[in-house]
Amino acid sequence: MNVKQLCGFFLPILKVTIISVWRKILNRLNIPTVKIDRQFFMFLIVLLVGYNLALVQLYLLLWAWLTSKDRLHFWKPKDRSSPPACLVSSSLGRHCYVKLQGIRLHYVEVGDRKKPMLLCLHGFAETWYSWKHQLRAFSKTHWVIAVDMRGYGDSDKPHRADEYDLRIVIDDIRQLILKLGKETCVLMGHGWGAGIGWLFAAIHPNMLTHFIALSCPHPATLKYNFSNSWRRPYILRDLFFFQARWVPEVFLQSQDNIVIESIAKIGCTTREDAFQEVEAYKYYFGKPDAWRGPLNYYRRLFNPGSLMWMTKSQLRVRVPTLLVFGKREPNFCQRIISSCSENVDRFDFHVIESASHWVQKETPDKFNVILARFLNVNL
Repeated sequence: MNVKQLCGFFLPILKVTIISVWRKILNRLNIPTVKIDRQFFMFLIVLLVGYNLALVQLYLLLWAWLTSKDRLHFWKPKDRSSPPACLVSSSLGRHCYVKLQGIRLHYVEVGDRKKPMLLCLHGFAETWYSWKHQLRAFSKTHWVIAVDMRGYGDSDKPHRADEYDLRIVIDDIRQLILKLGKETCVLMGHGWGAGIGWLFAAIHPNMLTHFIALSCPHPATLKYNFSNSWRRPYILRDLFFFQARWVPEVFLQSQDNIVIESIAKIGCTTREDAFQEVEAYKYYFGKPDAWRGPLNYYRRLFNPGSLMWMTKSQLRVRVPTLLVFGKREPNFCQRIISSCSENVDRFDFHVIESASHWVQKETPDKFNVILARFLNVNL
């Protein structure tokens, strides 16, 4: 019996159990029984699995601490008071801040303000710096903006999870475009940034001329083919484990943020470059509460009423769209990726053979050529 069959067997039993317990609680409190809808049931399942995974991870963390040679510094990252040189290099652009309703965002800009805006949204465990190759490559054809999403980098980091609701994050992007004096832009996102970009393209199509998604399928495609994602362990870790409180933050920041070293080194050709990249990521994610904001995106994803529960017709994208994936993508299976065209009116799709998840960092030259062709510009 495979994982899909096991889920098909146990989920109905689990649903009946949850409904039974729910009704007993309501009866005990003299509250009229209400129906548990699909959204609330899925939310409970995600929380249940997430906290069980967190308990297992906590035991593993304690074992790693007990066997560590440096127990004193195991739990807290190294203090980095000043940024590494690569983060303040003038060749990447100018560091700016913009005040929106209730939040201040940091971004790096390069290029002529009179040219079309290319707005770049980074993914989980990244910052504006993940777009360094595109900042350099497209500075002559566009006004390139690489923003730190709320909760990341040098942008404000609200503490409460409800401040990372997808509606709020999408409105950040809307406000940012208008605040910078543009009515439309080219929107490009990677990972989580692409997921937010898909929703933005569906809700605000008139504000986009083009949309580019990297390493993230259309939300409707992902939602309606979720059974095919159970074979991918990273999906389980991200969607479920990160729902728990406190343990994921401790896990990610332990041993001087060792978990992001592999991400930081991607695309580096020399040892010095790799060192600079690692220090750049650890500078941002070594700050107090640096992981709370990024994790809160996951914690609001399955809440009842979330934009993730929009219907397929509501999620349809009518903006010219480019989807780029790496052939060695670890998070999503080929069936999910290839079926995205069903939810987009004008769709272009490319696979980069030598890349995995971080296509804009791993194969910047190949990706930039694909992007330039899609935008009809010469580099």
